[in-house]
Amino acid sequence: MAKDDSGIGLYLIAVGRPDSALLRTALRLAREREIDAVVCPNVYAAVVAAARAADRRILVVGPLSELKVEKDYFFRIVTARGLRCGCLLDAGRPGKGPRVRSRAAARDLLVACRAGVTLLDGVADLRAVLEEWLATAEPRDAPGRHRGPAHTPRRAGGEVGDEWRATAAELSALLG
Repeated sequence: MAKDDSGIGLYLIAVGRPDSALLRTALRLAREREIDAVVCPNVYAAVVAAARAADRRILVVGPLSELKVEKDYFFRIVTARGLRCGCLLDAGRPGKGPRVRSRAAARDLLVACRAGVTLLDGVADLRAVLEEWLATAEPRDAPGRHRGPAHTPRRAGGEVGDEWRATAAELSALLG
């Protein structure tokens, strides 16, 4: 990978199967933008990679199914450390949004939203997430740099679709 000489210490962690379209796209975009990147086969390796890069701005991408394991431990790390994270959802039927097949799937989606994860409907959404992440990058030594969650749950591209406007209470009621 090309060395990040931007002074802002950008680092992309891609979680999942190396042959997946999401990871291939993530690595291609990182290479184009000269961002250091690493592929992690699972969320455990991603936690280690994030710990090793603690002084850098980190973007983690991967399928929701990979990142939600171990009682959502990774999402707690994302929230606590202020990492940026994008999860690829099961796109369901074209034009119909993600498919929530069970209470467990609805709970996983709620946990991801509470952690401030950007929801990707498809691999093509990754470019918009990366561009937004780069646009908000600050130099490492910027005064008043905020390390906590600096974004709200939203779909790729920045807009919050009507289907994602449910409150935590509404989503909890669905799970109850």
